[in-house]
Amino acid sequence: MKLFLRHTIPGILFFSGQMIALFIILWLYDLYRPAAFFYIALLNGIALVIYLSYRFFSMLPLLKRLQTPVQSVAEPIRRDSDEPLAAAVEQFLERQQTLFRNSLFSERRKEKERHRYVDQWIHQMKTPLSVIELILEHPGEQFQTDLRHEVDRMRIGLDQMLYSSRLEAIETDLKAEQLNLRTLVTGIINQEKRLFVKNKVYPKLELSSQLYVYTDAKWFRFLLLQLITNAVKYTSGHGREVVIRAVEQAGQVTVTIEDDGVGIPKRDLPRVFNAFFTGENGRRYGESTGMGLYFVGQVCQKLGHTVELDSTEGVGTICRLTLVGGKQDD
Repeated sequence: MKLFLRHTIPGILFFSGQMIALFIILWLYDLYRPAAFFYIALLNGIALVIYLSYRFFSMLPLLKRLQTPVQSVAEPIRRDSDEPLAAAVEQFLERQQTLFRNSLFSERRKEKERHRYVDQWIHQMKTPLSVIELILEHPGEQFQTDLRHEVDRMRIGLDQMLYSSRLEAIETDLKAEQLNLRTLVTGIINQEKRLFVKNKVYPKLELSSQLYVYTDAKWFRFLLLQLITNAVKYTSGHGREVVIRAVEQAGQVTVTIEDDGVGIPKRDLPRVFNAFFTGENGRRYGESTGMGLYFVGQVCQKLGHTVELDSTEGVGTICRLTLVGGKQDD
């Protein structure tokens, strides 16, 4: 009742102001007749009471609902009134509740994905730690090489975890700049040279020194690192190559990373960018979280780049990354 009274105070004040204004006008023009004025005020007062009563009872279900404590976000919104304002408010609350539920479910899904990824990451970190302990207990001729390899595995895993934690707030961590493509790729290959040597895979660059791209250096480096390490991982063998080339056309640069490794089964291709999808190769070779290409897809989407992947089982895989760029002499 108090809520309704607060809602109707402006209307009551307006009605009272009308009656006062009418009284003043009638009195100034010497037309004031007490009986007639009382009759007019009475009729208007009765009409006001009838109108407010109608408004009160038509809005009563909404008023009761607004004053009832909410027990759950899943509590349905009942449409108990056909009064236009009440119906509009209920429709608004229903839309708001739907948006809130969708947002809540989305956050819960992301939280479950994070927990699952952390669990897998912890399991992966246990493996190199166990190997390091064995190496230290029984050092052999390849002591330093084996130790460095396990340290590299831990570094790659830690880097991936760090970037995954920053992915949600990537917009606050972006700095677009012009980058020399060959310099960037060469730096990544030099950093991961032990990975190439261990897997007996040779990098082959077909990149013009004049090519540049516009992107964020840190995140684009993360993209290339994920794609190159994936190519090396599944191309292990003497004499194998990972070819990195780029072409410029119409203000865009397409970077292609091609390997002649095991390839991806055709049935797995539509799902390679899904979270936690390891596929047949992941199960066969192990140590796959199924998150590398998922992160690649998410980062490309946020940076405005496009990524495509073609593969033939037993022949190899081609990954194409397209972004804004050009040549220095343009």
